[in-house]
Amino acid sequence: MRNTKESDLYRFRDFLGKIPLVKYREEFKDIKWVEQDLPKEILPLRSIYKYYWDKREFLDFEEWFEEFWKEINENQESKKALEEFKKYYFNRTIEENDWFKKGFKARMYRTWISILTQLDFFYMFEYICEKEGINFKIECNAELDMKGIDAKVGETYFQIAKITHRKEARPGKRKMKIIQVPYAVFDIEELQRRIQNPRTRNKEKYRKLLKAFEKYFDVLENGFVAFKEDYVKMIIENLENQKELEKIISKIFKEFQ
Repeated sequence: MRNTKESDLYRFRDFLGKIPLVKYREEFKDIKWVEQDLPKEILPLRSIYKYYWDKREFLDFEEWFEEFWKEINENQESKKALEEFKKYYFNRTIEENDWFKKGFKARMYRTWISILTQLDFFYMFEYICEKEGINFKIECNAELDMKGIDAKVGETYFQIAKITHRKEARPGKRKMKIIQVPYAVFDIEELQRRIQNPRTRNKEKYRKLLKAFEKYFDVLENGFVAFKEDYVKMIIENLENQKELEKIISKIFKEFQ
């Protein structure tokens, strides 16, 4: 690799492409009994950013989860918060780990995979800036994330806005000025089936969605949806003109309607 950021992106994409998404989707799809608001002491954000952004150690999910579970149970403050959380919501003690740990693990997987999606944008952002000689520094961490900010560049704030083809995509209204970057979570095979199905009435709608998806995203070998370089580059090139950037983002959202 010619530079560090290129190497980081390559390693991260290679890691993303090897996550057994189908396996975890099946394993965790019905495990949703730990969905309450978690106390800050047992939130996974600091751990995820520590490994996957600060240290750039791309642990597989099983390895990361066991490390995080160990961190919680070795810290008196977080262990106490975990114990109180379990007792309050489930009337179970800290020793009754199997049932709770299974539900907690499923909850952590959903958070983990969501943060990895954000990090794919950040790694691509860094790579393009270094490649093009652009002096922008992207900042992302647990503290920003807990405020609803996925990243910031100078005084510009970003949030990765997930959209599906089952609902209309549009930028949300927020008190803080945040650039929402559309991220399409589409079932491509389902879109293609609808296009090919003679009973589908509005095939043009699904063709339009598929065209927009292919314009802005790549699908890795395991089905992980990653940001195309040209998509992120377009955002970087307009960062110093916020009004123009907002127009571009609005146009992209409309392409997914």
